[in-house]
Order: sequence, then C-alpha cells, then structure tokens
Amino acid sequence: MGRGHKVPAPFAFLWAAQFLSQFGDSIFQIAFVWLILDMTGSKSATGAAATVSYLPALLFGLAAGLLVDRWNRRLVMAGADAGRALLLALAGVLLWQGALSPALLTAIAFGMATSAVLFNPARDSLLPEIVPTAQLTKANAWVQSSQQAAFLFGPLAAGVLIQGGGVKSTFPAAMLLFGGSLLFLLAIKGVGRAHRAGRESLALGEDFRRGLAAIASDGTLVLLLVLTALDNMFIMGPAILGNVVIVRETLRGSASDYALVEAVYGVGMIAGSILVARVGSRVPSGWLVLIGVTLDGLTYVPMLWCRTLPYLLVLSLIHSLAIPIITVPRATILQRIVPPSLVGRVFALQNVVVVGVTALSCGVAGLLLETISAPALFAIGGGLGAATGLLGALSPRVRRL
Repeated sequence: MGRGHKVPAPFAFLWAAQFLSQFGDSIFQIAFVWLILDMTGSKSATGAAATVSYLPALLFGLAAGLLVDRWNRRLVMAGADAGRALLLALAGVLLWQGALSPALLTAIAFGMATSAVLFNPARDSLLPEIVPTAQLTKANAWVQSSQQAAFLFGPLAAGVLIQGGGVKSTFPAAMLLFGGSLLFLLAIKGVGRAHRAGRESLALGEDFRRGLAAIASDGTLVLLLVLTALDNMFIMGPAILGNVVIVRETLRGSASDYALVEAVYGVGMIAGSILVARVGSRVPSGWLVLIGVTLDGLTYVPMLWCRTLPYLLVLSLIHSLAIPIITVPRATILQRIVPPSLVGRVFALQNVVVVGVTALSCGVAGLLLETISAPALFAIGGGLGAATGLLGALSPRVRRL
C-alpha cells in the first residue's frame, strides 16, 4: 500500500474481489438504465425503475448490517456475489428468449441491489481486520481505487459489448466477473470472524436494539450521516439519470457516448483516490469530507452550459476528482470511531443513507426532467450540493474528525 509496506495477501485478494465485483456491477448498471429507457421511452418510468432498484438499502439496510456484525464477513461477501451471478444468468436467458420485460428487469435489479446491501458493509467492516489502523486511509484509498477502476473499465467494456453484440451480451460478461470475485473471496483465509468474539449468545433482537441505541447516541456520527444524506439528495439524481438524458436528448448521443462519459468518471476517481492516498494523512479527515462535498456541488454548476460531448467529458472528469475526497476519509472516520462489533451496522446505515437517498433523488430527478432540461437539473443540484458542504463547515464536530 506504500513504500516499505508489504501488501498482505488478504488485502490483495480483497482488492481484486472488489474490482471484479464492481466491474460486473458497473456493466450491469449501464445496461439496466439504457435498456429500461429503450424499452419504455419514458424518463419518469426510467427514474421510477432506478428508484425501485435502490430500495433494498432502505428496506433491508439495518438488518443487513446486523447480519454482517453477526456472521463471517468474508462469507457474506462471497454469498452476495454468488447471488448476483445467478441473477445475471437469469437476466441473460430471459433477454435472449425475448421474455425480459421492464418489470422483470427492475425486479432483477432489485435483487442485485439486495446483494450489494450485504456486500458493501461487509467489505468496509472487514478492512480493519486486514490492515493496521495507521494504514486505513491508504487502504481505503486503494480499495476504492479498485471500485473506481471498475467505473472506468466497466462502461468502456459495456460500450464495446453493446456495440458488438447488443445489450444482451453484457449479462454473461458481468456474470463471469462476479464469479471471479467469488473465487478471490474464497481464497482469503483466517479473517471475517474476529468481531464475533463473546457475542454469539446475544439474542438477535437485543443485539439490534443495543446497536441502534449506540449509534443514535453518537452526535458526531449522526451529523456525518445527515451531511451525507443531503449531499446525495442533491447530486445523485443528476449523476445517474441526468447523465443518460443529457447524452440522449441534449447531445443526441449514443449508448457508446454514454458509456464513455461514465468511464471518464472512473479516470477522475482513480486520480482523486491517488491524491487522497498521498495527502490524506496530512489533512484532518473531517476537513477533507467538507472540501469534497463542496467541490462535488460546485463542479456540477457549469453543466448549465453543456452542449457538446467534449464539454461534458471535461466537466465529468473535473467533478469525479472530488468524489474520493468524500468517500475515502468518510470510511476512515467510521472505521476509527466505531467499535468493531458495531462497524457493520454503521456502514450499513451509511449505505441506507447513500443508496436510499439516491433512490429518492432519482425519482425526483425523473419528475423534474419532464419539465426542465438536464443541464438545468445539474446546475440546480450542484448549487444545493455546494451549499451543503459550506453548511457542514459550520460544525466544529465535523471539522475535528
């Protein structure tokens, strides 16, 4: 992870598993949004489908966190990837047979998201078992770089697959990637169980109640989650639905153009992660989060004048640099301040906030896009997102993190 530090095999396997899993998910997300819009021809219906696909975080997030804190975290991740591979196999068969309807595709996306609700908090909770506390910021940056590399290569691969073999070719490719992730996770030995020591006899309901009470009593943690919710409400609808609409309608582009825009996000996030890995230990994590949230919004405002693909690509690159400035230090903060026995629930709760609010944001964006242009949606969301970061800077608790 850095000079003079040998990368432990479990960390290398976790990095590879994360990359392959996110690679597969990235391909699926490109195919899902494009295919739903193509099937229905409706932006509001597409927004509704995207919203449904994010609902598992709201419905199952807290329960998933409890399971992650009670079960072997490595095996939770492996089971989630096995489930997603099977769902993609089903989607591929249905599409080849001409039997894949918008409702069935949305149901499959719902199942994919349900698996992710387990995978993501298990991954973030497992990391402190693999690397020492002093190396967490770098480790988080490297793990998230695998996710961002997937955001780069996933859309590029999706564009090539769609152009060469149609959308139907994306499902078997993504299925194989989830299978590869499963193999790397099974190769990790001796981790995933340490947090369970002394808790096996605690009743499920009592464990759940104690965990929620501990989280709710931590004012700093609550503030961080509120800041995360506001940022995602204003930014994620434009990021997910606005991008596909701006390419299709404002720029009159193709699926390959859309995939290229999404790939540029991967380039910027990789560069942002490298930056955080190099300087993150020198700047308080709370300040990094606040800077990232503010930039997350400000970099969307110039989208108001977007009328060409090169302009969109440049702005997308600049915007994506800010994303790891939020996500890397936020993960480090949670891993530092939350006890190991609760960290799965806290990451699951963060996932509820991020993905759940993203679902709401997509639904609102779909309705707004029926009356305003995609560039206007980006500008409005960006202005409100930047205001969120400036508002958060008023809190001494967040600044001290």
